[in-house]
Amino acid sequence: MEEKPKKGIPYIKILFGIAAAVLIVMILTGQKTWFSEEPPVEFLSDMDTQFKVKPQVGSTFFADGKGERDVLPNTFPRGGRRYPLDKPDFDKADSVNGTNPIPASEFVLARGKNRFETMCAPCHGNDGQGNGMVVQRGFQNPPNLRAELTKSKSDGLIYHVISAGQNIMPSYADKLTPVDRWAVLHYVRQMQAEGVKEVAPAPTK
Repeated sequence: MEEKPKKGIPYIKILFGIAAAVLIVMILTGQKTWFSEEPPVEFLSDMDTQFKVKPQVGSTFFADGKGERDVLPNTFPRGGRRYPLDKPDFDKADSVNGTNPIPASEFVLARGKNRFETMCAPCHGNDGQGNGMVVQRGFQNPPNLRAELTKSKSDGLIYHVISAGQNIMPSYADKLTPVDRWAVLHYVRQMQAEGVKEVAPAPTK
C-alpha cells in the first residue's frame, strides 16, 4: 500500500483564524481599529438627523436668530386667562390679586413644593435661600425667600412677582396656572415660618 503524505500544520489558516478572532473581540469590546472623520453610513436614521429646533439654541430659520418663539401679544393658553398686570404694576398687585384664596392643606402644600422645586429651585434653591444650581454657576443671586424682607411682602405682591416677573426674573404665568401659583405661595410661606437656615460651607478640595 502506498503511504499518504503527512499533512503539515496549516500555519496560514491558524494566523487568519487568530486575526479574525482578535478583530471580532476588538469590535465587540468597543475598541476602535480604524479612525475616520466621515459620518457613519446610516441605513435607518430613525429621524435622528432631521431638521429641528432645540430648546435655548439659536436658529438660522428665523430672521431674529432665536429658536424659541416669543409668545404672541394678547394671547393665552386655551382654557387659561391672561394675567392683567404688567411687570412694573407693583402698586396694583394687592388690589387686583388680594390674599391667597386657596386654603392651605397637605395636598396644596405638596403641590406647591413640587412646583417650587421644578420651576423656582434652579435659581432660589430647594430651601428658597437663593443659592440654586444656576447661581452656583455664576448667575445673579435672587432674594432669599426666607428673609424678613420677603416675608413682609403681601400675598398679592408675591403672586404678582410670580405672574409678571421682577428685575431679571421672567414671568411664570405661562408655566404655572393661577392655582399652582397660589400653591407655591403657600409653600413659600411655610418655608418663611421655618426661618432662615444656616447654609453649610461648600466642601474644599
